[in-house]
Amino acid sequence: MIPGEYARSGRITSEVRARVKEFVKPGTGYLEACRFVEEEISSRKGAPAFPVGIGVNHVTAHYSPQEKEASVFKESDLVKVDFGVHVDGYVTDTAVSVTFNPSYEPMLEASERALGVAIAALRKEQRAGEIGREIRKEVARLGFKTIENLTGHTVDRYQVHAGKSIPNLYVPGMQALRKGDVFAIEPFVTPAGAAGYVVDAPLTTIFSVVARKRIGTKELDAFVDKVWEERKTLPFTPRWYPDDLGGGKLDSVLGKLVAKKVVRSYPTLVEASGNPVAQFEHTVALTEGGPVVLT
Repeated sequence: MIPGEYARSGRITSEVRARVKEFVKPGTGYLEACRFVEEEISSRKGAPAFPVGIGVNHVTAHYSPQEKEASVFKESDLVKVDFGVHVDGYVTDTAVSVTFNPSYEPMLEASERALGVAIAALRKEQRAGEIGREIRKEVARLGFKTIENLTGHTVDRYQVHAGKSIPNLYVPGMQALRKGDVFAIEPFVTPAGAAGYVVDAPLTTIFSVVARKRIGTKELDAFVDKVWEERKTLPFTPRWYPDDLGGGKLDSVLGKLVAKKVVRSYPTLVEASGNPVAQFEHTVALTEGGPVVLT
């Protein structure tokens, strides 16, 4: 049986997902889009499972705009909006791609179709690598390639990445899927001539507390306590803590916490050859009767 909190989280995510597709337009600000998603989640009595990710063109994952972000979406852009909701820690995760450039439409279609193929292929005791095979095959059939080093993932209470991976290509010997698993499937698709993998960019805007560990510095301990009380191990972004990380403290506070391994950083990921990437994502529960899309 799917916990009621998962169902509520998924319902909120699904409703906001539909609104995002309508909201993202040329001239809309990156930060404006983030705030819109956060407000839509809050108005439905959910909370963000992680900072809203805005990926434009080759920017693929883990970028969340900060307060001084002034960029706006352009007519030529391919925009990915990746967000999640939690209800009492129960996480659902989704993503949509929107483009204003007709030349990108086939790539968006390839990602969305591959997502549908993957969900239709799900069954218990199946190995995760077989799902990756189906994703890769569908994407290749449509003339594109998947990002080889980004995967879907199981989710759990207060965990966005809960241990099992769902690759976007065939990987032998992976774990079997079990009844009761809840996981996000997310085909990342790029042109056939692209490198097909992501690398770290120098900017980091997303972090999470690894453990509530005392450091012995009042300012650092107070910040970790605050984030832990609000988020546990769920990711956060500095924009949410302006009073704690204002006045130029951001780099020093987070840098020290990352060095102490109390906080983990998630660098922005970009397609290695600078090619655009499309992404669609749903969270799915594997039940006795088969897969149930929560988002």
